Amino acid sequence: MGSAWIYLVAVPVVLVVAGVVFVFARAALRARRADEVSPVITVTLVVAALWAGFSVVAAIVTLALTLGSPEVAIAFPVREFWPQLPDGTTIDGPTATLVSGGFTSVGGMVADLSLGVRVCWGIGQALSWLVPGAIAGLLAVACFQLLAGRAFAPVVARMAMVTAVVVMVGGVAAQVLGDIAGSMAAAEVLQWSGAGYEEVAGIEDVLDAWWPKPAFGITFPFWPIAAGLGFAALATILRHGARLERDTAGLV
Repeated sequence: MGSAWIYLVAVPVVLVVAGVVFVFARAALRARRADEVSPVITVTLVVAALWAGFSVVAAIVTLALTLGSPEVAIAFPVREFWPQLPDGTTIDGPTATLVSGGFTSVGGMVADLSLGVRVCWGIGQALSWLVPGAIAGLLAVACFQLLAGRAFAPVVARMAMVTAVVVMVGGVAAQVLGDIAGSMAAAEVLQWSGAGYEEVAGIEDVLDAWWPKPAFGITFPFWPIAAGLGFAALATILRHGARLERDTAGLV
């Protein structure tokens, strides 16, 4: 099992590194032939390509670890909670006093989670890597085409539209799936059907004082929709630029 994990991580990393070296070498060769090429474009190409590849590898590894590891690092919501201390307890040191409020979420390593929680959490975390990876991929493609003298190449517009879909759908799904998994995990970790405890002086209900209650909450983010529309608009602008470029070339 240990060697399998090594191959799972090593093979994609090697492929990504090889791909980045190939892209860099080809872009550098074209840059030498270009009349005016800013070094910023070459640097951006390499960094964006590296980040895009790293994001894909990280998404695969994150999903695999979430599904296969006995313990999962996960965050889950709880009802507003602050532990109560027995009457008469004194603490030296704090210079401020909490008047109201408390913890509303918990993060940590959790074992024995159900498959449903693992799948939702793993997909959500993988999408969190793929969304910025798609944006980095768009930058890499755009810089590569610019170095090749094809700033308005059709592939750039298509990549911008693909990025729009990935950001819009993936950004929303990552948040919603993560919240669903967290809420399910909160119930599995904190929901109890029976308990017993010894009386503690100054504490009326030990479980209420020291045991947080699970909460359920799903947040629907709107930023991925706005960002996706922005990339869709960029795709339209690039297609319009390509048409103008063809028309101008026809007039020369």
